[in-house]
Amino acid sequence: MRWSEETRDAACSPLCLDTSDIEEFCTYLRDEKGNAPSTVNRRLQALRKFFGLAVTKGWTQRNPAEKVSLLDERVSERSRSLTQEDVERLLEAVKISSSRQAARDLAVIQLLLGAGLKLGELTELRLEDVHLGTGQPTLDVRDPSGEVSRQVVLDDDVHHALRSYLAVRDAAQGVEHFCVNRDGNALSTRSVQRLLRHYARAADLDGLTTQALRYVYATRIYESSGDLEMVANNLGHRHLATTIRYLRPGSDE
Repeated sequence: MRWSEETRDAACSPLCLDTSDIEEFCTYLRDEKGNAPSTVNRRLQALRKFFGLAVTKGWTQRNPAEKVSLLDERVSERSRSLTQEDVERLLEAVKISSSRQAARDLAVIQLLLGAGLKLGELTELRLEDVHLGTGQPTLDVRDPSGEVSRQVVLDDDVHHALRSYLAVRDAAQGVEHFCVNRDGNALSTRSVQRLLRHYARAADLDGLTTQALRYVYATRIYESSGDLEMVANNLGHRHLATTIRYLRPGSDE
């Protein structure tokens, strides 16, 4: 069926969005873009005003952003300061888990904590991107177009976790994603968020997010090297100003 121009424009209109779309957008900004709660809230407030105007003008009958809750801005979860003891408790919670997916879960957390991947980068990681058989284990990180945007060197802890997971990885036929769910299909971003919340609660670290682990990775590199360019390269930042701002608690990426 061929859509008319009018029908196509209507299908692409923001007025077609519902509350779940707005919630998903806010989750994307927070978990995949690494935006601070204050930034997400500004975007949400802008959407509320837009839809409020649309209702006033008669363009739509409802404001789908109105019922979406603002994030708590009192503490930026991404930049929360995790101590080494906190990190060790989190890792221990995974290691003592009786879950059949414990090896995968440890690999997931180490990819966030020890390789600094964003949530979307982790779920899009493919087997071909992970190089463990070389003298220096590395992994390739791809941009949204599928091109390799950076290469990350892996330390012993990450290397060991990934090898242990690969020994038990059970993927469905044709699935090349590195991290898979219990059905053998690609692990979703929501599944990653759920498993992190589970282990964070077990480690008494409620409120922990994937961005917080990436932030730990960034600060570790900077504290050990003092090299902003190295941090920028490992995080995939194009400009040092972005890295400087990122390392400042409570700032955005």
